[in-house]
Amino acid sequence: MSETIRIGGKVISRDKLYGAIDQLLLDRSKGATQAEVARVAGVSRSFVSNLETLGEVRHGARIALIAFPVSNGDQLRELAEEFSLDFALIFSQDERLRAETGQAGDLLNQLLDTLVELNDYSAVIVLASDWRVQTMKRLLDSDVIGIELGASPLHSDIEVDVSHLRGVLTGIVEGTRDGSQSHQGQATGTTRRMSERGRRVRKAWDQLKRQ
Repeated sequence: MSETIRIGGKVISRDKLYGAIDQLLLDRSKGATQAEVARVAGVSRSFVSNLETLGEVRHGARIALIAFPVSNGDQLRELAEEFSLDFALIFSQDERLRAETGQAGDLLNQLLDTLVELNDYSAVIVLASDWRVQTMKRLLDSDVIGIELGASPLHSDIEVDVSHLRGVLTGIVEGTRDGSQSHQGQATGTTRRMSERGRRVRKAWDQLKRQ
């Protein structure tokens, strides 16, 4: 039995209400206009707008964070949650190796799909070895902000300067690039068009996982 609440003469089903809101937001995330979802749900467009405003935690660019191998992954995940990042992939060296020796095929297929999806992001922050950073820049059409953790190959975890990364994220969220310097002060953002995307992504990832 669904949980209900009485408001005056009305009995409201919370499950029904939450389900309707979830469907409304899902349709919006898939590209439907406010007017379209409002018409389907039988509400006003202004209701949809107010609902989105009520739940908004961040406005602006789609941002992704990729970091490995790092020793303070929990801190980076907390930071990603604090800034409501759209995507975060954070590994220690042991986590990466376990993933690759486990269901490697499934993992790599998921990561390949993710790499293609990341081309639609406004900014992708990559914290990795110098070789991996450059490879990600070649893979992605997005603006890649590279923070080099050291020379490739990296065999041990690196502790990321969380305060520095916070500055980078703050700069992006506020629409500036003041914080987008590398760990050694050399990070740059680039945008590069890929050709024959599927073939090149798979080939580059095969090289990337060996470094």
